[in-house]
Amino acid sequence: MLAIRRVPLLGAVTAVACLALFAAPALAAAPTVTTGAASSVTYQSAVLSATVNPGGAATEVYFQYGTTNVYGAQSAPTALTPGAKGVAVSTAITGLTAGTIYHYRIVATNATATKLGGDKTFTTAKIPLALAVTAVPNPVAFGGSVTIEGALSGTGNANAVVVLQQNQFPYTAGFQNVGNPELTLVNGAFAFNVLGLALNTEYRVVSGKVASVSVVVSVGLSISLRAVPTGTHKHPTVRFSGTIAPAEPSARIAFERLVGTSWKVVGGTIARATVINGVVSFDKTVRIYRGGFFRALVLPVEGAHVSGYSATLIVRIK
Repeated sequence: MLAIRRVPLLGAVTAVACLALFAAPALAAAPTVTTGAASSVTYQSAVLSATVNPGGAATEVYFQYGTTNVYGAQSAPTALTPGAKGVAVSTAITGLTAGTIYHYRIVATNATATKLGGDKTFTTAKIPLALAVTAVPNPVAFGGSVTIEGALSGTGNANAVVVLQQNQFPYTAGFQNVGNPELTLVNGAFAFNVLGLALNTEYRVVSGKVASVSVVVSVGLSISLRAVPTGTHKHPTVRFSGTIAPAEPSARIAFERLVGTSWKVVGGTIARATVINGVVSFDKTVRIYRGGFFRALVLPVEGAHVSGYSATLIVRIK
């Protein structure tokens, strides 16, 4: 005889639990994003921030940025662990152009979707303008010329107006404009040529409210020199003579001879006190035992000029 057994039905709670074992896992939600503010903005860098809710799944985030809302550049991606709460993210970007408006936004991607944050902007700082100058040549012979050259650096340094100013010895009149203003080149460079220097002069360059550190151009006294062998074979001498311009009465003069690679003083004198046609003269007979290369050095007695050398002469002792 066939025996029939009754199987009891599952309770309602037990049935629901069984169904849950075979139910499909819940899908992750799309991330939610909010583009934050930019901070620590310099002329070449900034820190971008945002808030991202990963939506319960592993999420990758990065910033897009550029000079328009088309962007064109992006930061390195960062991975966020799964979670259902908003987390703060930030990234430093560099290599930016000074004084420029930049657009940026946050981008977040997980297995469900990619979400874009709203567009925001910041402006990089300007590089402060600065001026640097040099003088070539320096010192300059009396009546010679000098070039005051240099560069304007910083944001807006191209095609900027620059003005040359001078303050002549004794430096009590203050700086005065010299010649016409110029425009800097695209790289900020400029050059002023000054002719006929007569006094030690302090120069600087000004652009707007920016002024360079001044440079003093020294003007050396101009000295002419003649040398005539005199004396006898046993007692050779050389008569040195010449003029000093501009007139420097009572200036000290040293006569030098080239010995090897050094100049050695072999005699000296004082310039006359009488000024004739804007110059003073001198002459002196010096005992010389050997010929060779000679020159004269004039030393000023006041501060309007600096010392100067004559041309080098060849003197032959008979």
